Amino acid sequence: MRYDRIVEGQVNRTSNTYSEFSGKGLNVSRVLAKYGNSVTLVTHINPSNVDALLKQAEAENFNVSYVEDPSPIRTCVTLLQNKARGGISTTELVQESPKILGKDTEEKIVKIVEQKLQEVDCMIITGTRSPGYSASLYPNFVAMAKKVNVKVILDLKGRDLTESLKYKPDVIKPNLEELVQTYGCEKDPLEILESLPCTTIITNGSKGVFIHQEGKELIHIDALRVKSRNTTGCGDSFTAAFADSFVKGSTIIEACQAGVREGALKAQEEKL
Repeated sequence: MRYDRIVEGQVNRTSNTYSEFSGKGLNVSRVLAKYGNSVTLVTHINPSNVDALLKQAEAENFNVSYVEDPSPIRTCVTLLQNKARGGISTTELVQESPKILGKDTEEKIVKIVEQKLQEVDCMIITGTRSPGYSASLYPNFVAMAKKVNVKVILDLKGRDLTESLKYKPDVIKPNLEELVQTYGCEKDPLEILESLPCTTIITNGSKGVFIHQEGKELIHIDALRVKSRNTTGCGDSFTAAFADSFVKGSTIIEACQAGVREGALKAQEEKL
């Protein structure tokens, strides 16, 4: 929803809107598909939304393997407001995911992932686990992937991240806020990074990206200076471009540079 000015406490009207399926998994899928990759998004979905989701996925050239679950789809709103000196501010109003309701939804999701791991080079797990799934879901996915030598990239936080680390994913990519939420602000950030058993990439919006690889010094890559129109999904765009470059044999630094470029492109996107 796009506004010239939002006045708190007042009725703010606009006809300048658009809607689409989104979310971290879908955002990553569409960018990976843009790079020519064969991509499958694994998700649960309310039966009433299946046809529309599949239609959008077809238009954006990625596949969806889904489990029908009666839980309602969530709605999130992005408010775009023109700044007085130019540019656009982005405010996200996010509804938490409803609890899954199907008794066998998790079992079916696990079977799909197990099958797909026989077909892919890389698995990306991104986004908050919906209530109703067991706490072991994401760690089990990582363990399953590493057993068949599939690369694993995690964009997670909290217990989903920390419990997955024991199975040694290849790369984790929390943003700075998520790192602090997961490990607290009392510890030295560098000590945290040095304790992690894999390559760690910390994104920090317009302040760039920090990269820590075992046995190497911390590296910082500046963000690109662009005129921002909508920052929603920039981190997901980074994840997708990083994964595309990383799986194709680039170094971690080169893959991060690809991610920075894609994130900057997303920030300049204007659909309204």
